[in-house]
Amino acid sequence: MARNILIKAENIIHSYGEQTVLDFDRFTLYEGEKVGLVGVNGAGKSTILKILAGELEPTSGKVTRQCTPFYFEQFGTDSDYYDTDYAEAGRMGVGEQIWQENVSGGEDTRIRLAQLFSSPHAVAFLDEPTSNLDYEGVEMLKKRLKELDTMVIISHDRSVLNEVCNRIVEISFGQLHSFTGNYDEYVVQKEELFKSQQAEYENYQAEKKRLQSVYVEKKAKAKTVEKKPKNISASEAKTRALCGNRKPEDKARGIEKSATNVLKRIEHMEVKEKPKEEPTARPDFRLTNPPRNPIVIRGEHISFSYDDHVIFDDADFMIKNGSKVAFVGGNGAGKTTLLELISKREGVYVVPGAKIGYAKQNMSQIDLDKTVLENVKRVSIQSESLSRIILARLLLSERDMNKKARDLSGGERMKLSFAMLFVSDVNLLILDEPTNYLDIPSVEALEKLLVEYEGTLVFTSHDKMFVDRIATERLKITDGKIVAG
Repeated sequence: MARNILIKAENIIHSYGEQTVLDFDRFTLYEGEKVGLVGVNGAGKSTILKILAGELEPTSGKVTRQCTPFYFEQFGTDSDYYDTDYAEAGRMGVGEQIWQENVSGGEDTRIRLAQLFSSPHAVAFLDEPTSNLDYEGVEMLKKRLKELDTMVIISHDRSVLNEVCNRIVEISFGQLHSFTGNYDEYVVQKEELFKSQQAEYENYQAEKKRLQSVYVEKKAKAKTVEKKPKNISASEAKTRALCGNRKPEDKARGIEKSATNVLKRIEHMEVKEKPKEEPTARPDFRLTNPPRNPIVIRGEHISFSYDDHVIFDDADFMIKNGSKVAFVGGNGAGKTTLLELISKREGVYVVPGAKIGYAKQNMSQIDLDKTVLENVKRVSIQSESLSRIILARLLLSERDMNKKARDLSGGERMKLSFAMLFVSDVNLLILDEPTNYLDIPSVEALEKLLVEYEGTLVFTSHDKMFVDRIATERLKITDGKIVAG
């Protein structure tokens, strides 16, 4: 059964000043498709979303729409709250908040999503709808998005792209690359594509090398044939050539022509570029002089309150050496408070040999007047070459290394702070919502480094997939207690 085309974008080019961010031939959105847009920060995800939704006119090209678009902006305004359907607001848990003068970031997101779900026939275009939502809010959103018929979404939450999307479109260097299925299926297809490109590159190199050898052999043979054989007279060489019905110089010219044809084959071969691979070196963890104690953190009979609000009430927990522990729980449960107590060694025992590295949201450890590389070298106990590799693995390029830290984006500063931790002398990492500000490729790069990390890690994150891939244990904070999660 043929599906209706709802949007067709053709020959789209969009530039900001002299920088062209989009330059692609065609994008088609069919009825029933739920498309996830992925790509690094700055690739043009929000730009193409606005163009498709009719919020932005492309520099050149044509967009045809056979639908009513609903555009959900990442940073919206509350000016139209009074238009929100009360029943939908109730389903999103913000029925009363639509009458309030001031709402939190999470409440604002839920109210604006309620406006979307009040328009069931619209095609949804969503830019980071999980921003400011806690775990329960994200789970609620996923259920509601499944009720939509057609949509295009940008989200750094891979669980959303996995559970909701049936096509992934990657934006890279202004071009669009389409993959069938959800995010996990996209990752598999991209890996298969890499392997195919790697095989094509290796075959290309082998054939080029073979043809170059043939060319060299033919050139050498032509020179040999052209020469008069030793120890015979010129008249005898001429007689031999006549008997063979071919002069040596003619034979040499034929071999030379054959060699030239081989050279032309090399020149006309389709060039296959070597696919890019990330560097694989990791820090030498022994340099941090890690503790050998089987238990590195222990909390016994912890009680803690803010004014009259009890956070911990006679709580106990312990963390084993080398484990990767996620603190989980609702907003306000006390996850960040527990990280702070560990980092300050207040009311919690941390073994003396543990050197704590705390990645704080304010990134106060970064010297804004120094370059990226200078910041890393300032704290590093690893070699400069390894420090550069760690920066590269966190997707900070050679050009980024010479930028002043104050010129970095929020995501780039986060990656710099992680690099500084990985190359420093710390052996106990504390990370509070480390995926904030990061795009999906950066989150996945951080995941790989944390999976390889040989020290002890305690962290919090609303990103369920991030927790699933890294945590060896979970501790849940609930009703003032800390229990195995």
